[in-house]
Amino acid sequence: MSRLLGVAALAAAIAVPAALASNGDPQKRLTKADQAKARSIALHASDFPAGWVGGPNTHTTRDSPRCATYNPDQSDLVETGSVDSPDFKRADGSFVSSSVGIFKTKKMAKAGYERVSKPQLASCFGELFKKGAAPATVQLLQVGPLAFRHLGDRSNAYRLMANVSLQGVTIPVAIDIVAFNRARVDVAMIFLGIRAPLPASFEQSLAARVAARAA
Repeated sequence: MSRLLGVAALAAAIAVPAALASNGDPQKRLTKADQAKARSIALHASDFPAGWVGGPNTHTTRDSPRCATYNPDQSDLVETGSVDSPDFKRADGSFVSSSVGIFKTKKMAKAGYERVSKPQLASCFGELFKKGAAPATVQLLQVGPLAFRHLGDRSNAYRLMANVSLQGVTIPVAIDIVAFNRARVDVAMIFLGIRAPLPASFEQSLAARVAARAA
């Protein structure tokens, strides 16, 4: 059981950043000021109630697989801040994480967000999750848009629900991706719930905190 929980969490940590990152990554011209701002916006331990513990970020965006129907290119854009939060985990295997990018201009941030947050993102997300879960098998139950509060200047949310099976044991998982753009800032958040989605009030509260810091 604990191995299956680990497989589900690791697959999500690999698949979600891969889906949210373009294969043509933005040019990195990081500045001290924008790195500090990005760190201040990202999730912090103080955002969470008791029972959630921060740990190493397990994102692996550098060698992400591609999707045939989803291949955004941000290589003409410039990022001046880029920070991934720790992975905040609960004892049951659920976790939450965030990625913050700050672009050189508002125009670049808007362009980058619009290239990434397309309808094809959800289907690519499901494809990458199935690949990332090996050796477990994944039965996708739902992949598509999620109703969520409006954040920043523009925002989108998506939900994946699946059954993850390994060695005769099956565990339901629910993964929500929430992304928004505000001025020069683009943010993506992942919420993974084991057996059921994390409470909507919990997700909304965390997203609102992050969005407020991006103002």
